[in-house]
This record gives sequence, structure tokens and C-alpha cells, in this order.
Amino acid sequence: MSEKQTVDVPAKVFITGANGFIGRALARRYRVLGSEVAGVDFKADPEWGVVAGDLTRRDNWTDALRGAATVIHCAAIVSNTVTMDKAWAVNVKATADLISASAAAGVDHFVQLSSVAAFGFDFTSRVGEEHPLRPNGNPYVDTKIASEHIVLASHARGLIDCTIVRPADVYGPGSHPWIVLPIEMMKSGKFILPANGQGIFSPVYIDDMVEGLVLTTTRKEGRGQIFTIGGGVEVTCSEFFSYHAEMAGCRSPRTMGLAPARALAESAGFITRLFGGQSELGKGTMDMLARKAGYSIKKATHLLGYEPQVDLKEGMRRSRDWARETGLI
Repeated sequence: MSEKQTVDVPAKVFITGANGFIGRALARRYRVLGSEVAGVDFKADPEWGVVAGDLTRRDNWTDALRGAATVIHCAAIVSNTVTMDKAWAVNVKATADLISASAAAGVDHFVQLSSVAAFGFDFTSRVGEEHPLRPNGNPYVDTKIASEHIVLASHARGLIDCTIVRPADVYGPGSHPWIVLPIEMMKSGKFILPANGQGIFSPVYIDDMVEGLVLTTTRKEGRGQIFTIGGGVEVTCSEFFSYHAEMAGCRSPRTMGLAPARALAESAGFITRLFGGQSELGKGTMDMLARKAGYSIKKATHLLGYEPQVDLKEGMRRSRDWARETGLI
């Protein structure tokens, strides 16, 4: 980021989901830029300015909002297998409460971390921010659409300046869904890819994702806008997860057609959850991994000057080094 682009770095940033993969990376970046950083997560971390709190209740996290110029809302239930009621309580109702609390605290700018999942999974060519959103019964998709509506409505009525960011498939060291979990599942022989591995994956390395998001808070052009932040490239799922197979010592990811993959994932996920385990196996995950196209980043490039810097080969090299250092492989 150039000096010209950092003149509007917020003095204090408040991050929800501050202990998470993206939240912690954001905190590191803003501290480098000179911002005071605070946040909330289920577990406190005083060294990082994180208080313990639950966004579904107005408790001590509202005190930590004081003095914040920008709120970045990363906290969410990110799951294709959660119930609608649980997803709604966190992804929609808590977002509305957080916006209200932010406005009452005098926050100048609210940034909602949404997801490209809001586009659904049925498009057949690259989609941009203008693409109409259609609920499809997937709790994660539908609640992300609903939460975006709340954010845009708050901006439109002048309650608080808002921006929505839709990250593509964010990976890198520490990523649970796109590094840790695939490797673990491959090791246990439980990993499968639908659509014979030809589904489209849109990787964006964590550092690029963070830079794009920071640009939305340092450039006035970001106010009142929706931005897709991705890597600007698409690969097949077979290509993306071949890196994980190599790390896990497997020959290649296991693939099958979409219909049998959906059936197998539904039954395997149901049995795991029935006995108290956690599993993202289900038809929603299979549909996501069978996407037929990716996402345009032209708007972020044009309005914000966003340009991804880390290609897939380099990003996976860094992820592999981290996996070795942590004993994952």
C-alpha cells in the first residue's frame, strides 16, 4: 500500500471474531499501519486487545467499541450444515445489533465481512458485485444475503457509513477450512471432491485479502460499496487440492460425480453429527465445491487500486512451510 493510500488509516479499529484466521491477520496489519486495535471473541486475549464476549448479547464488548473509528465485522457462523435458526441469530440478528451499538458509540465506518457464498453456487460465468442474489435454502448463503441487506439499509438511511466485502476462498497458514481440514481429511481417507474435481475454486491468499480489506477502510471510494476481494484467478478443485494431497502424502484428491458425492456427504455428515461430532460434509459443501465459475475483482481494482500479489504456488509454499512447522504434516 502506498503512502498516499494510508493517510486515512483509522486511529482505532475494532474487530469482531478477532481471534480468528482473518481477524488476527487484520489486527497484525493495522498495528503495522499504526492503528490501535481492539476486538471481541469468545475468548479474551489482553495482549491483542481482545475482550471475551458474545455478539448475541450486549455485554462488555460494547465498552471496547468506545473510540473506534472503524468496526470490521468478521465474526460469523461459517458453515453449510448449521441450522437456519442458529445461523440467523449470529449472522443476521447480531449484525443488526452490532451496527446499532457501533452507531451509538460514534463509530464512523462499519465494514461487513460477507462472502462470495452470497452469490450462491449456480452461476455459469464470472460474476461481479451487480449479480442478483438468490436465496437457495443453504443457511450460510441465505443469512449472508440477509445480513448484507441490513448493512446496506443502515448505510442508506444515514445511520453509519458501511462497506460490504465479499472474500473469495481465503487460504494460507492457519486457514482451517482450506488448509488444515483438507489435509486432516485426506490423511483419514474422508476427503472427496464432487463434479469429478472440475468444480471451480477461487483462491486468495490471506495477505492479499487483508490488503484489499484495509483499502476499503483507507479509501473514501469504499464507502457505501460492495467489493469482491479475490485472487483474480480460478483453478479447478482438483488443482487446488492437489497441493494438500502432496502435503498429506496422497496420490491425488478422491473425486466422483456431483450426485453421488452429495449423497455420500449427506450420509457421512449426518452420522458424524448424530454421534456428537462436527462435520461440514453435506450437500451444501458439495455444491460449493462444484461451482462452474469464479468472481470478478475489477471493481476493487478500479475503485481501490487493489492488486493481489501472492500467486497460488507461492501461497501454497508458505502454507506448506507453516504446516511443517506446526506438525500438521
